[in-house]
Amino acid sequence: MGKIVAAVGLSHAPGALAFPETATPEARERTEKATRDLGISLEEAKPDIIFAFLDDHFENFYRNLMPTIAVSVAESHVGPADQWMETLRIPKKTHFPGNPKVAEHLIHSLVEDGFDVARTGTVEYGNNLMMPWVLMRPELENVAIIPIFLNVFTPPLMKYSRAYALGEACRKAALALPDETCVAFMCTGGLSHWPPYWSPTQAGDPPADPFLALMKKFQTEGKPVLKEHPDLLARLDDYEIEMAKNNEYPLNSKHPLVNWEWDRGFLDKFCAGDGKWLSALTYEEVEEEAGHGGHEVLNWVALSGAMNSSKAKMVLYEPVVEWICGMAYVDFEIGKETNGATNGSNGTH
Repeated sequence: MGKIVAAVGLSHAPGALAFPETATPEARERTEKATRDLGISLEEAKPDIIFAFLDDHFENFYRNLMPTIAVSVAESHVGPADQWMETLRIPKKTHFPGNPKVAEHLIHSLVEDGFDVARTGTVEYGNNLMMPWVLMRPELENVAIIPIFLNVFTPPLMKYSRAYALGEACRKAALALPDETCVAFMCTGGLSHWPPYWSPTQAGDPPADPFLALMKKFQTEGKPVLKEHPDLLARLDDYEIEMAKNNEYPLNSKHPLVNWEWDRGFLDKFCAGDGKWLSALTYEEVEEEAGHGGHEVLNWVALSGAMNSSKAKMVLYEPVVEWICGMAYVDFEIGKETNGATNGSNGTH
C-alpha cells in the first residue's frame, strides 16, 4: 500500500527567474526562502514518487489539440523547453526521472474512476516545474516525477468540482501503489495574475493588441510560430515587464495585475481544508477576480482533493506586481506539528 509523505503548493511566476531583480530585495528574499523551505520539506519526506499537478504553458499542448487532463508516461522528461532556456536564464537542460509503471497505474486508476485522461510521452517543462525546482533546490535526484497536466488556458476548462474529484482519484491511485511506495504531491501555479497570454475573455477575439494577436497564433499553432518569430518569448518578457510598470493587462487598459484580497480569501479556505468552497468556485468568478492566469488554482483545488481537505500551513503570501503574480507557498506538513499559519508579508508589501 502506498503512503503519502508530503504535499506542497507554490506559485511558478517566470519573473522569479527571468527578471527577479525587478522585485524589491525584501520580496525576493522572502519568496526565495519560502521556496527553499518547501524544497527542504520534500527532501525530509524522502518520497519515491512525486505526483505533480501542473499546467502547460504551450510547451507541449496547443489550442489545436488541448487535453483537459493529461498524464505523461516516459522514462524521463526534460526542462526547460528550448524556447524557455534564455528567458528563464537556465543555461542547461535537466532530465527528470519518470516512472512509466507508476504513470500507467495512475492512468488506469483514473480511467477506472471515470476520468478520460490523455496519455503523452516525454514532455518538456517550462516555468511550471523549472521555476519552483530551481529555487527549491531539492536533493531528490533519483525521485521520479509524474506530471499531471490540467488545461487552464484554453476554455472550456474543467469545473472546479471536477478538479477536486481528480485530486481525490489521484490520492486513491497513490494509496493503491505497492510496497509502501512513498508519494509526495505538489501543485504549482497562481494565484491571481493576468499573464501576457491571449485570453478571449480578457483581450477580445480577435485581439486588438498586435502582440496578443501573435500570441493567439502561437497558442493555436505551436512551435512553427517560433520559427517565424524566434524572439517571441523574449518579447513576451518585455511585454510582461511593461505590463508590471503600468499595472495593466492588456497594455493600455486599466486592469490591475494582482488581486491580493481574493488571493488571501482563497488561501484562507485552502489552508482550512474547505473542499466544499473550493469545489464551488466557478470559471466566471476566477476569471473576473483572479484573471485568466488565476485558473491555475485548478491545480491547487486538485491538490486539496488529493489531501482529503486536510488543513495546511501558509508559509508565505507575497503579492509581487513586478512578477504580475500573487505568490503563495503552502505546506501540508505531514508528520509534523503545525503551529498555525504564518505570513511573512501580511499582504502589505
